[in-house]
Amino acid sequence: MSFRIIQLENLDISVEHYKDNLKFSFFDAYVKKTMEDAEQKTLWHQDGEIIFKNYDYDIDKKDFNKKEKIITFQVSFDFYTYKNMLVLPFSKIGDINIELRLLNIENIINIRCSELNLVEKENPRYIKHINKAE
Repeated sequence: MSFRIIQLENLDISVEHYKDNLKFSFFDAYVKKTMEDAEQKTLWHQDGEIIFKNYDYDIDKKDFNKKEKIITFQVSFDFYTYKNMLVLPFSKIGDINIELRLLNIENIINIRCSELNLVEKENPRYIKHINKAE
């Protein structure tokens, strides 16, 4: 079985608010692909968006800069927690909590939403093969 993991730590994002949704657009996120029985993983770049539907958070919208960098990103739902990475494809509905630290905002941001989707844009771009231990 193969799987892909997108790395969110140190990812540059553009932040947009629209209606009841919050959107983080990103470019060149690192994605590691692991294939069963393969000697190595592969590393890719991927563009896309993280969309938070029906969201609420504990800071003022004006505190979000249009351009930001994710320092830490932790998603918790049910009894699962993902820290700084998500398994692709990623789409969850329910009571979702996100703990977020951004470069230009001093405090940790707590976001609550009813739906979280990571939408991949265009085709991923191959970078290189890497050892499974990396």
